[in-house]
Amino acid sequence: FFIVAGAMFSCATFAGPFGLEMGMTIDQIDKNAKQISSGKFKTDIVPKPHSSFEAYVLQFSSNTGLCYIKAVGKTFSVNSYGAELESVFTGLKDKLDTVYGKSKLLDALMPKSIWNEPNDWMMGLYKKERLLAAEWNTGTGAKLPEHLSTIVMMAHAMGTDKGWVSVDYKFNNHHSCEKEISAQEDDSL
Repeated sequence: FFIVAGAMFSCATFAGPFGLEMGMTIDQIDKNAKQISSGKFKTDIVPKPHSSFEAYVLQFSSNTGLCYIKAVGKTFSVNSYGAELESVFTGLKDKLDTVYGKSKLLDALMPKSIWNEPNDWMMGLYKKERLLAAEWNTGTGAKLPEHLSTIVMMAHAMGTDKGWVSVDYKFNNHHSCEKEISAQEDDSL
């Protein structure tokens, strides 16, 4: 066992992303995590944190436990060309490729976007007219661990001068988890 910021973890059971496993409960991870929506909690406490990320959004349902992780990257300054953001994205993608195998890169500008000049790169991303993402799943040829179904990494803009990267991990129980949360929300109507 080891303790991180007051939470106790067993070394033998945490082999997934950030030391988290499908089916865990929020109490096993961080009893003080802040609930941000139905079934979703935000924390900065995980068994195996990574220096590229400042927070983690975790999704749970009563029956399935942990089904989804979003690692929220640190925000940093960039130029309007997005060179720094592309560099961070590529570096992290290369690391994930090493761990999980082949990914599919999605780097596109939406048709008829006015943000089509090189110095409009960040504005296009900010306006959601540009996409920079990578996906890992069996269809891309990735070799994911038994309980993971998909990993998606995306670049984000907070205007033309700040950006960050996120990585989403969906476990095999994610669909059941989403159905359960949706049914609970619908029951409140």
